[in-house]
Amino acid sequence: MGVGPFATDTYIAALPELRRTLETSATVAQLTLTAFIVGMAAGQFLIGPLSDSYGRRRLLIGCSVLFAVLSVVCGLSPTGTVLVAARLLQGFVAGGGVALGRAVVTDTYRGDRAAAAFGAISSVTFFGPVVAPAIGGVILAHGTWRTVFAALTLLGAAMAVAVTLGIAETLPPPQRHPAGLRALGVRMADLTRDWSFMRHVTLQCLAAAGFFTYIGGSAFVLRSVYDLSPTQYTIVFASNAAGMALFSLLFRALVVRAGAVRLRAVGITVSTLGAAGLPAVALAGPESVPLAVPWALLCAVVAGMGFSIPASTALAQEAGRRAAGTASALQGGLTFLTAALVTPLTGVFGHDTLTPMAIAMSGFFAAAFALMCVLTKTRRPASAIPVG
Repeated sequence: MGVGPFATDTYIAALPELRRTLETSATVAQLTLTAFIVGMAAGQFLIGPLSDSYGRRRLLIGCSVLFAVLSVVCGLSPTGTVLVAARLLQGFVAGGGVALGRAVVTDTYRGDRAAAAFGAISSVTFFGPVVAPAIGGVILAHGTWRTVFAALTLLGAAMAVAVTLGIAETLPPPQRHPAGLRALGVRMADLTRDWSFMRHVTLQCLAAAGFFTYIGGSAFVLRSVYDLSPTQYTIVFASNAAGMALFSLLFRALVVRAGAVRLRAVGITVSTLGAAGLPAVALAGPESVPLAVPWALLCAVVAGMGFSIPASTALAQEAGRRAAGTASALQGGLTFLTAALVTPLTGVFGHDTLTPMAIAMSGFFAAAFALMCVLTKTRRPASAIPVG
């Protein structure tokens, strides 16, 4: 489930170099990131529901092997177009692994124990953005962006071995759903019509839109506006991710007592307040506001996601437990589809100032906060809600 950060954050600081090497535009360079995210969305949409019919383990092994093969293709890509296509397929199999991972947790745990498990997994997943840029920095100091994909090839091979040796089948045949497109459509329709499930997914998508605007734009914006070197940007990005990892560890420790709903509210509020300060910083300009101010605000945005992501995941999976793979596909697929749509925003509207990224982030998180307030006023009593 933590493959995403390693497949994106290890080379995100090299996007400008990738653009120069392949003689392409900043938008195409960002599309290599967007394609991976789109692929992750599509992979979750397809492979998650398939696992409800065919089980989890074989699909996990296949996704890991194909990830390694496609990493080789990415590293050998001669043009931006080929790299975008390869990243799309690489994201597809990576997304399948993510959806399957959530389904395995849902098969194994229930209620608060499931929420705590998602918190533990999130802490490991969020640690990826801390480690991945540092690893990427070391690789880029001695190689190029192509060398990063060589390292991802090794990661894919290691995942295949780990899944083969360490994960048993968690969905026995008697508990599986009928196969076929019609049965899949029935399960999808059942969950999408269920507001007790979709309310968590919708809120998660809005928060993800704000978060991935930062992911997709920060490398260009911060390096352009504040003239950061790749190493300096890596430090900023990794420290923000460390805040998210620490918050997810705190989530695991508190969720049994406080409940996922309350902790999600805290996370969304922290992220919204952080994002709300960015337009003022953009208006003042880098000459008046030192890097420490937007850095602190972005850290608050990212740290808040350490509460809201595992909470929303646990709440959505609990609400969709009757078809865990399909529920995982919908919540993960819709979230990553949203992320794919917003990631290129700063490339389209400009990365020479902080303004486009600041406006987009503050707008998305304000919408998430507003929806959360509506849900808080209309939801059932806390005692009737699973996992908090």
